[in-house]
Amino acid sequence: MASIDYYENSSKWGNYQYLTLEEVINNYAMSRDSDDFTSNTQRHKILYQAMRGLRELYFDTLQEVKAIQLELSPALSVVLPPDYINYVRISWVDEFGQLHPMANDPRMSIAQQYLQDHEYNLLFDSDGCVLKGSPDGGASSSATDSTDGVSNSYSFCRDGFAPNADMSKYFPNGKYRLDKNAGVIQFGSGIEGKSIVLEYISDGLFTGCEGSPEEEIRINKFAESTILDFIYYQLIKNRRQVPYNEKMRARKEYYNSRRITKARINTLRKSEIIQAFKGSSKWIK
Repeated sequence: MASIDYYENSSKWGNYQYLTLEEVINNYAMSRDSDDFTSNTQRHKILYQAMRGLRELYFDTLQEVKAIQLELSPALSVVLPPDYINYVRISWVDEFGQLHPMANDPRMSIAQQYLQDHEYNLLFDSDGCVLKGSPDGGASSSATDSTDGVSNSYSFCRDGFAPNADMSKYFPNGKYRLDKNAGVIQFGSGIEGKSIVLEYISDGLFTGCEGSPEEEIRINKFAESTILDFIYYQLIKNRRQVPYNEKMRARKEYYNSRRITKARINTLRKSEIIQAFKGSSKWIK
């Protein structure tokens, strides 16, 4: 590929650092000898283990961050992306494009409302399931705010324990609460009308409209050896005809290659360390 083809085609920018999942599977198949324990393994089994290995790496090693920007609705909530695994940072963006990181506020209620009659007995539908109220569209900025008479925050005794005390000074950029069961992030009213930027970690395997087709699922080249070792170890782990010492060797090889991959990807740079500790020696008054 000529340099001009690379620079004039934005879809190719940065692609050289990656291999596709299809290439990794082909590389594994070609690296097997006739006397290998996995030489006759069907391709769909190799594909299954490769996807498992890639998912494991994304959780604790690769952690490639994705980011989306959404306008905050009047309901003060944002739906989590379909490939969401864990969040890195949640911010709102100003007119200059600067991010203002927000803080998680555990005082905001995400409780599911159960419907009751006038005697406080739970109400059930025809199938015997508890009737539930509509999910709260957002959380208020104080313990006294409410929606339709239902409080959005809990109250506790004030004897040495005050989780609902005024803590606005700790949330200068706004606050949020993640509701994993409902698949939404609820925000305080202080950031109403702003644009939200969600930086999060994906498992790298989402193939929906917002993701990539399976033949374009990408793997960092640093992680190729780890994926190959994972595939081999998982394929022989439960086979009776494979000697125990070979299983232990394959297991050790996989964990060693994963350690090397993590060290290569999560590089410690002197300039970043200096920046992180800049001003740490100052006394806090």
